[in-house]
Amino acid sequence: MRAHDVYAAFAATGEPPVADDPQALRALADRHLVALDETGTRIRMAHPFSADRDGARVDAGGRTWWGNCAWDGLGIAAALDLADATVTSNGVTLELRDGALVDPSPVFHVAVPARQWWEDIAFT
Repeated sequence: MRAHDVYAAFAATGEPPVADDPQALRALADRHLVALDETGTRIRMAHPFSADRDGARVDAGGRTWWGNCAWDGLGIAAALDLADATVTSNGVTLELRDGALVDPSPVFHVAVPARQWWEDIAFT
């Protein structure tokens, strides 16, 4: 399994691919290209995409993708070149029209320093 395959699956389906090669999966995780679930056998995240449904929801063109937070949701919109999209996360809704935020006033804050993100990337 290659990183490209992971991202292509998330982009096409909103879901990670089924992992059939544990060594390749572990290699991707060791390089921080993916985050694995608690069992270490399934892709939980490949930033900005997430397999979990409790983070940010991105809706565009009748399709839905998921990220961990609103920042990841905006990353999904950028990665997929979504000019018009709605990102909903923790009661906050961000609207993109023609590739720009309709309301550019939201502030993004990360309480965890970047050097510590991978200690618990699902929380960060």
